Amino acid sequence: MQEPQILAYILQVSLRWVYEQGVSLVPKSFNKERMRQNLQIFDWSLTQEESHKINQLPQRKGITLAHALGPLDWVLELDADL
Repeated sequence: MQEPQILAYILQVSLRWVYEQGVSLVPKSFNKERMRQNLQIFDWSLTQEESHKINQLPQRKGITLAHALGPLDWVLELDADL
C-alpha cells in the first residue's frame, strides 16, 4: 500500500469504530475523494476482535477548550483554571 492509502484506511477504521459505538459523527471534507472514502465505512464492519483491540487503546473521554479552539496560550491557561 502507498502511504496515502494507509492513512485513508486508518481514518476509515476510526470512523467505522465511532459509528459502531452509536456516536453521531459528521466528518468535514470538501474533497470529493475523501467524501467517497468516508461513505465506504457502511460497506463493512469491524470484527469483535478488532473492536476489542480498539477499545483497549487509551482514550480521552473529555473535551477541553484547548481541544476545541487549539493550543493557544490563553486557552491553555483557561483550561488549567477549570
